[in-house]
Amino acid sequence: MLFGGIMKRERRMRLRTLLLLLLIYGPVTVSMASQYYVDTARPDDNGNGKSWLTAKKTIQAAINIADDYDIITVAPGVYTGSSNSDLDPLGLSLTIRSTNPDDWDIVSQTIIDPNATKSEPHRGFYIFRGEDPNCVISGFTIRNGYSGGQGGAIYCLDSNPTIKNCLIYQNNAETYGGGIFCYWSDPLIFNCVLRNNSAGLNGGGIEAWYANPTVKNCLLIDNHADSGKGGGFDCYNSPLVHLINCTLVRNTAAVGGAFNSWSSNGIIKNSILWDNLADPGPEVALNTSSVHISYSDVQGGFSAVHDLTNGLVWSRGNINIDPNFASFDPTTDSDTWDMRLRSQAGRWDEAAKQWVMDSVTSPCIDAGDPNSLWHREPWPHGKHINMGAYGNTAQAGKNGNLSDFNLDGKVDLDDFSIIADKWGSSSSSDVDLNNNGNIGAEDLILFIPNWLWHKE
Repeated sequence: MLFGGIMKRERRMRLRTLLLLLLIYGPVTVSMASQYYVDTARPDDNGNGKSWLTAKKTIQAAINIADDYDIITVAPGVYTGSSNSDLDPLGLSLTIRSTNPDDWDIVSQTIIDPNATKSEPHRGFYIFRGEDPNCVISGFTIRNGYSGGQGGAIYCLDSNPTIKNCLIYQNNAETYGGGIFCYWSDPLIFNCVLRNNSAGLNGGGIEAWYANPTVKNCLLIDNHADSGKGGGFDCYNSPLVHLINCTLVRNTAAVGGAFNSWSSNGIIKNSILWDNLADPGPEVALNTSSVHISYSDVQGGFSAVHDLTNGLVWSRGNINIDPNFASFDPTTDSDTWDMRLRSQAGRWDEAAKQWVMDSVTSPCIDAGDPNSLWHREPWPHGKHINMGAYGNTAQAGKNGNLSDFNLDGKVDLDDFSIIADKWGSSSSSDVDLNNNGNIGAEDLILFIPNWLWHKE
């Protein structure tokens, strides 16, 4: 009893101490984070950057006055010139973003354009001061960068930034990494599109040297390393690289069209490698490397991998079937391609901003690793992640019938009993067909038209 009373008093003292620290330091922590604004329409950099009316004109000017955990928001426009290229985050843990990084219309209008040439080489970002994952670059189009060496758009040296929601387009490096070059760096590259970048030697899209990038939910399409290796992605002496839920299409190289690995270890999962061009290894080429490929659609299957040293682990779940992209014609400009997956249950049409129905359903839908998260995919689905860049995203191709709650291929009394059991409850489950947070008559109205549906 005495011991219990002592413990309770100590617990109360700890709680009081924590509350006191919160009262003392909480407001200070919040106030330390500042917002800064950049708008190329401003006349100059003389503003303090703390509002749109006093915004900086150039991005580097805003970075120069920022501190850790600050947020720099950049208005739509074309940002070019010396203070808008070779951008240096100065080792800070800060976010540099467009006004809405989740809106690809905004991303396409918020453009960092070094407008570089061989005589005037410039990149978009040069990140070399040990930046950590809290250094976030989000929501930009980075185009027309050029390096006489490595990294046409972004160069990461001994740094681990987060690069997400970016279109990295039409950049060039004379040697390695037409889009992104990583050296002794472990960046997270998430939800990005790398398209029509080129390298004189290796890594048309991405090059990793002694680096461990994680590339997730990315499109690498129409990148080129024509006289070298790894049109889409190349790694050299990299301990462990990850390509998760990526789509690599029509990348070209002399060796390893989609992916080339030399003295490295890699994991490719839930991905689509299709119509890439190289001889040898149109999809994957390995030399003294180990790469584990699973739950991926690889054109040509095992035979499309050029493996000099028996380092390939061809694991479960791999297929070799036309992924049925929404729009793909290699004879047309890659601007017109749409790598979303066709679906009879619903495919997101970005141009129309609506869901459309196709006559076929891609074999890559619900075909990813059953242990991977799928919860961001819209209902209906098979409670499995899709392969490719849109897997576990709000634009993942749908599958099945929205009233087939138990996924048995038909809508019957079993499904009706499920909606009845949840009647009147608050729920964000798949039974909430109108997504209003409550199971009721409106959901039943959506359920009834599907009565006695069965999968053909």
